Amino acid sequence: MSTSIDNNFIKLFDDETFVAFQRDGSQLRGTIREKMGAGKTFQFHKYGSGTMSTKGKHGDVPVMNVDHTNVTLTITDYYGGEYINDLDELKTNMDERQLAAGALAKAAGRKVDDTITAAAYASLPAGQQIAAAATGLTRAKVLTLMELMGTNEIPDDGGRVCLIAPEQWTNLLTISEFASQDYVGPDALPWKSGVTAKRWLGIMWMQFTGLTLASTTRRCLAYHKSAMALGMNSEIRTNFDWVPQKGEYFAQARITVGAVRIEDTGVFQIDCTET
Repeated sequence: MSTSIDNNFIKLFDDETFVAFQRDGSQLRGTIREKMGAGKTFQFHKYGSGTMSTKGKHGDVPVMNVDHTNVTLTITDYYGGEYINDLDELKTNMDERQLAAGALAKAAGRKVDDTITAAAYASLPAGQQIAAAATGLTRAKVLTLMELMGTNEIPDDGGRVCLIAPEQWTNLLTISEFASQDYVGPDALPWKSGVTAKRWLGIMWMQFTGLTLASTTRRCLAYHKSAMALGMNSEIRTNFDWVPQKGEYFAQARITVGAVRIEDTGVFQIDCTET
């Protein structure tokens, strides 16, 4: 057997891991602001609002003096590895390599999503939280969320997202305005398969299993795309190496990622009791 087959293994492993990371990895990338590049920290610009006023004839135009601030996130490195016992006569069997590539890619995707949700939860002001009140995701909570988004002047531009667990999705299916095609047509289903999501009341409702469960209280999250940010040094990186003392291959994946909440008023926590 050609000694160059190891190079083929490495190339295939790299490609498979990257493809799996893009396809089956993070569910939340694309729902928030994102920046990629070198550096231990990333800064995201936060632009305030201004107020217009009148002026007298030939007078100076009033200056709004809009606030310009920055929010900083810190990058953290994460690693994952897996040994692959690959006997000579089985070296053309790619199944084990593919399984390792998929497992590492999905673990990296979950780490990206966990980083995003941790930043959303962190010290979120009480005014941004809708209490559980010993109920699931009710119509009243949905309307409260929509009202808070309106009060906080969250742009209704397609960037509103709400992450809910499977039980909350079931709760929504008992609300006719959500479940019935008379209210939500087929055009409001952005992904026909792979991700359970539906646009309703100007919010993209996404089923997501990475939300915190405290006892029987599920902490659902809602936010506007501009209110959360993700920073990455690069896409997922991999190695696939032969370890002589082990007599096995070692598959490794690495990712550098950080997240931050840019605007408190654009992030909401909806507590829902699960049965």
